[in-house]
Amino acid sequence: MASLWDNIKLKYLQGNMATKLIFINVGVFLFIKLFGVFCRLFQYDGGQLLLMLQLPAAWDQILQKPWTFLSYMFVHLGFFHLLFNMIWLYVFGLYFLRWFKSRQLLMVYLLGGLTGGLFYVLAYNFFPIYNAAVEHTVLMGASASVLALTLAVAFYRPNESLMLMFIGQVKLKWLAIAMVVIDLLSLAGDNAGGSLAHLGGALFGLLFGFFSRENLSLNFFALKNKGFRVKVGGRTKYHRPRYEKANRGRPESDQEYRDRKKREEDHRDAILDKIKQSGYESLSEKEKQFLFKSGQ
Repeated sequence: MASLWDNIKLKYLQGNMATKLIFINVGVFLFIKLFGVFCRLFQYDGGQLLLMLQLPAAWDQILQKPWTFLSYMFVHLGFFHLLFNMIWLYVFGLYFLRWFKSRQLLMVYLLGGLTGGLFYVLAYNFFPIYNAAVEHTVLMGASASVLALTLAVAFYRPNESLMLMFIGQVKLKWLAIAMVVIDLLSLAGDNAGGSLAHLGGALFGLLFGFFSRENLSLNFFALKNKGFRVKVGGRTKYHRPRYEKANRGRPESDQEYRDRKKREEDHRDAILDKIKQSGYESLSEKEKQFLFKSGQ
């Protein structure tokens, strides 16, 4: 019987990139909460951990901990803050993966968060309204990254619809516009830092969606989709190859593609059966790597 930890690792490996990011965010949240409990038991100041992970607005503090540009987008202090961000990440992650690859989702999440963090820092050091708060303001949460995914999908497929409770079907373009307008109206409010980060993430997502619609490449992580243009009925269309190149540089045939997928599925099922019988730790490194790659 597989242990609880084995089941968690299996769910992580089987999940898509959105699921993996949710696992990481929840894991960081639980670690911070447990760390806080132990700190209270031993009367130690547990707030130092949060300060090492949150993104400060002051440049002198950022220079002391530059990694916070990355770490802040995985940190949540409140349960509902985490819950709502993870719900949006799951929903728009699934939408995103309809048309893009897992590594592209990870790229948009990370670079959208970085752009949001940069917007927040620059604004707090430029606009006079924030001068009094710059030394003691910090940023945390995945909202900028999630909004980057939202805008990327909304710009790429603006007329796709999403069912919202109490509202009904809403086109993604209207939902994205509403979210951006809300953040614009909140720039002078109590959560101005969050709104600034959201707008930065939204800008990156919009650019990603624009470049994708125009069949261009942002040239990040070699994500350029090579293809060719063909004329169909007097109109020029962009065609992307369906299959990866096989040996000797020729494309896979339909039958070769199906045969390869069948072999991979059989191998994956055999590994899952082994986990059920003997646990995750019984797998070889090669089997673990195969299971990880099959979940991407």
